[in-house]
Amino acid sequence: MGYMKCPRCESDEVRKNGRPNGHQRYLCKACRKHFFERLSPQSFSRQCTETELSEAIPQGIESATTTESGGISILLLDAENLKLKVNTEQFLAGLCDYPLQVKIAFANWKNPSIGKLDAELYDRGYELIHVPGGANSADGKMIAFGAAILYRYRDVKQVFVCSSDGLLNHLCNQLQNQGLTVFRVRRQNSVLSVENCQNGESKHYSCEREEEIPSFEELANQVTELLKAEHKSIDERIARFSTVAELFQERHTIVFPSTTSPAALSDSAEDKISSGTKECVTPLVVDLDIESQKVPETKSVNSIGINSLDDLEKILVAMIAKAIVELKQNAIFVTRIKKQFYTKYQCHADLLVKKFLPDSSLINYFKSRPSVFKMELLGNEHQVAIAPKAAAASKTDPSAALEASIENIVLALTAKSPGNYIGINQVATEFHKQYGQPITKKLQSLHLGSNFYDFLQSCQKFKVQKKGKEHQVAIAKVTD
Repeated sequence: MGYMKCPRCESDEVRKNGRPNGHQRYLCKACRKHFFERLSPQSFSRQCTETELSEAIPQGIESATTTESGGISILLLDAENLKLKVNTEQFLAGLCDYPLQVKIAFANWKNPSIGKLDAELYDRGYELIHVPGGANSADGKMIAFGAAILYRYRDVKQVFVCSSDGLLNHLCNQLQNQGLTVFRVRRQNSVLSVENCQNGESKHYSCEREEEIPSFEELANQVTELLKAEHKSIDERIARFSTVAELFQERHTIVFPSTTSPAALSDSAEDKISSGTKECVTPLVVDLDIESQKVPETKSVNSIGINSLDDLEKILVAMIAKAIVELKQNAIFVTRIKKQFYTKYQCHADLLVKKFLPDSSLINYFKSRPSVFKMELLGNEHQVAIAPKAAAASKTDPSAALEASIENIVLALTAKSPGNYIGINQVATEFHKQYGQPITKKLQSLHLGSNFYDFLQSCQKFKVQKKGKEHQVAIAKVTD
């Protein structure tokens, strides 16, 4: 901007303030008056002075002309009733079809409760109209000014009436009758509502979060997308955790020479690497300390006595059958079977399966044996049960089935002290409780005699003894 002075007070404290009708307009900060840049003869056929252009604008309010889009939007603000931040104003501007070119604020600017709002709005390009104090004074001036808005701004197409006061309904009706599109802007608590009075559509804006509040349909779609993303994220994290757990288990099975201590490993490493890579040795030493002190001992797959898939299948069938009886469920979560297997053998079932079937897992093994195991996916977790054919086959040998049931009971009763003896009367009581039938009657129905003690002696899985007057039973072989 070149050197410019106010034609009224000769002050050079001026700034640009819009270009109505293609003419650059200025505002004098000293006298608060508008004036226009002097026009050249090449631009117009006649010369217009600053005074003529200024007098064409009543009371300091400029008249707007046709824009490139064919119209303008105007915002009328009751500054005593409603406060609009910059982001809120931008939200409103995004709702209209024409540029928001004119913004006018009404208030008693001498009211101390207003504070420095007049200066803030003025810096944001608002025209400020002062009204005297009194109830509904700003509303009355807005109605009087807005009712004649077409005389001042002939190309106005849309108007924002910003006030929560119901008195402004009269202005909205009058503007609609003049063919204008009216947006009624109200605020309740921290929510700003914008209603299109022509079609009844409403938009909502959160003043605290400073963003638009979506419709229920849009919000439902957002929630759906978030749930899908979270579900995918959970699946990925579970997969990564499973991989890390298996790697940790395989890492734990690595045995270092007993003569090599962590300290010796650290000392030898320091002699061979540069000072810039010493940090890489420290985590290894700490890892060894953790393994030797905090991680429970885990057996290798070759030392637990399961040497074939047939042996593994029998063990898994017994575990699943026992869990089904104990939990009184039709199927058991695979994660529970894994936990029970590790508790009993101190070895992960997945690693044992990989011993016989490389690149496989316990779940894949269950799926590969549909004649024995029945798999089912419940949500994100797999459940397993004994296949009907396998269950029927196990019933062909009543003695073996009863022996397995009693074994499960003894294992459950001696869970805290595996291998210990327990009274056979206690086992019989638990059998009656679980199956609703005395053990002696069950033996008779299967034509296995009626003496529980004799039956236990005939089973290779059990060892029995007499302690005092009590007969006791224990599992013949318990894997430590």
